[in-house]
Amino acid sequence: MDLEARASILRAGIAAPSADNSQPWRFAWSGDDLDIHIDADRSGSVSDTRHVLSDLAAGACMENMIIHARSLGFDADVATFPHQDDPQWVAHIHWHPALVPARSEPLATAIEQRHTDRRFPWRGPIDANTRERLAAQARQIPGQRLYWPTSPYERKLALRIIRTAETLRFKSPKLHAELFSSVRFSTGWRNTCEEGLAPATLAVEPPMRPIFQALRHPAVMRAFNHLGTATLLGWRSAYLPIRLSPGLCVCVMPSDERQDVLACGRALQRVWLEATVAGLSVQPYAAPGVLSLGFVPVEPAFLQTCSQLRVDLDKLCGPGHGLVFLRLGYARSAPQHRSGRRAPASFDTAP
Repeated sequence: MDLEARASILRAGIAAPSADNSQPWRFAWSGDDLDIHIDADRSGSVSDTRHVLSDLAAGACMENMIIHARSLGFDADVATFPHQDDPQWVAHIHWHPALVPARSEPLATAIEQRHTDRRFPWRGPIDANTRERLAAQARQIPGQRLYWPTSPYERKLALRIIRTAETLRFKSPKLHAELFSSVRFSTGWRNTCEEGLAPATLAVEPPMRPIFQALRHPAVMRAFNHLGTATLLGWRSAYLPIRLSPGLCVCVMPSDERQDVLACGRALQRVWLEATVAGLSVQPYAAPGVLSLGFVPVEPAFLQTCSQLRVDLDKLCGPGHGLVFLRLGYARSAPQHRSGRRAPASFDTAP
């Protein structure tokens, strides 16, 4: 594998999604072998306890690399969590020439196009054939599946789960601090940034922008919460856009073990890339699944809420554990602003 192929594979991995655009990866090459590590400086936040969000992002990163490498004529031998004494070493990949020549990989063409779209409403419907194509991509990763809440009861339950989790992100001081620390208000409302969330990508309506920016201050958030603002924000950020969108599904993994979280990230990325190929817009919601695992050290007053999220998720899509919801639909146009990425050199790559 030459340097150009390595660089190309690395760029594909970096294009993967990560929680709040944290990009928590480090890479090291040794010949045709690549090690993927979690970046300790960009992981371990409150919601990333036990590296759930970082493992999810690492799985998506790894799947991007595997898909892109196949388009270049390389296959991968993957060992996940190769050293028990190093919990941040998530994968060791050996690349080798594929048994068949380089072939067209439809998902590879979508890697650079994939993005989060927080606007609403989105048009539909999403036909049964498209839903099956997305579900088939999830099944490509052993043990993973996609679940579609379709009945009125399931849809109502899913909406309640997501709205509860999104509301909690504004009610809990720990989660509130984590959320707003990722927003780069210094970039303004017209620019993007290479790390974290630029305000322009959040689809906040212009009249609400000064209020939203003020809510980053804990004292302001506490004062507004007395007026029910957290509930209103949960309604605006989750219930309303999902209620107005034609598609909702959830990535379900068989257990909460790190191996399955990593695999869920791989399945999530395949689904998202297939959705991009199909012309769908996507917005992920990871808070319900992550908070329901019981790993996140929220304040005692909110522990019961997290426990109820687990109960409701089990009712919705058990057996297994629903980790990431995806809101789906057809947007009239591509979003004007997208999250950026750091330069490849900043990921501590070795030649």
